[in-house]
Amino acid sequence: MKSVRFILCMVFILSTSGTTFGHEEGAPFSGAISEPIKVHHAHIENEQSISFSFYDDFEKEEGDQKRSAMEASVEFGVAWNKAFNLGSEISIPLSDLGTDENRYGLGDIELLPIKYAFLNQPETILTGAMSISLPTGDKTHGFGEEQTKLGALLFFDQAWRNWFFGANAEFESAVSGPTETEVELAFAISYSYIEETGQGIAPSKPRQSIVPVLTLELISENVLSGLEKENDTLSILPSLQIWNPASGWQAALGAELPLSTYRNNDFKIHFKLRNHFDWSH
Repeated sequence: MKSVRFILCMVFILSTSGTTFGHEEGAPFSGAISEPIKVHHAHIENEQSISFSFYDDFEKEEGDQKRSAMEASVEFGVAWNKAFNLGSEISIPLSDLGTDENRYGLGDIELLPIKYAFLNQPETILTGAMSISLPTGDKTHGFGEEQTKLGALLFFDQAWRNWFFGANAEFESAVSGPTETEVELAFAISYSYIEETGQGIAPSKPRQSIVPVLTLELISENVLSGLEKENDTLSILPSLQIWNPASGWQAALGAELPLSTYRNNDFKIHFKLRNHFDWSH
């Protein structure tokens, strides 16, 4: 019951922000450029999303008793100009992934203060970004390691009519707290059932009540040094997204399955809601 109230509260926060189109109104991007659950898209827009991840047989430390767990995050993005080539983001996580299963806590907040699109075409986008992870999680209860991390990221989007391919590369290192350096690579491929594509670019706002999107993601995290060294992970994430272009709401449901030997859970169920609201209006 506590989890249900928590979810409803988070949904209310997001739903009061307003809605526009699946891509922000005026954004010159192909409608086939989808919004994967974990792979970060390269296109820059004003956007809001809320994500829920439900863990099966979660294990905080090796040898701990396995249990169910949940993680949620609220993300806000802003485009600083109408060229849609400069923006910022913030991600705020909350979970019961600490040492006490009956306690929800704030995790480490991540900021992307600068995102810049070097290539910004309707079907091809290449964006660089820097990230800052702040030690806002309470180490006493297992919600953080009191680390401040800096990262460099590269995002790539490519659409071909109804098809989409996305790729992420991230290098992150701790600059305070326990030493840790990691590299993350992630890839996504999706197909959007947009009926108006024809031989050209998929419209940013299709004239359909519902657009289903099938997506497959591959996520790899490699710890090069630090507390979690050798705890590398590899997982696959198939998902189904339902997009209502008229209202702008997009909902995605997926199951993440670990492929690596190291794992702290058997699988995760992800649910994500997203919209695009221009805060300047």
